[in-house]
Amino acid sequence: MALTEASLFEYLREQLGVDTADVTPATPLFSAGLVDSFSLVSLITFIEKQEKIRVNPMEVALDNLDSVEKILAFVERKKCGA
Repeated sequence: MALTEASLFEYLREQLGVDTADVTPATPLFSAGLVDSFSLVSLITFIEKQEKIRVNPMEVALDNLDSVEKILAFVERKKCGA
């Protein structure tokens, strides 16, 4: 199953307890305090399983994971080998 905007929002809501009513794809997740560092490992595991990719420790950064749109762009870059 490919990672989509809808699947990310569902995961945030169902697994991480984020109230996504006012969250947009550009809303900062970590820097706005919607998702904490304890949930980071869970989110990364979800991304890796959905896309069958490996997120390297050096890639764990706000530039890659701080919003739904950043996560989707990061995954797309990973899949393209960038």
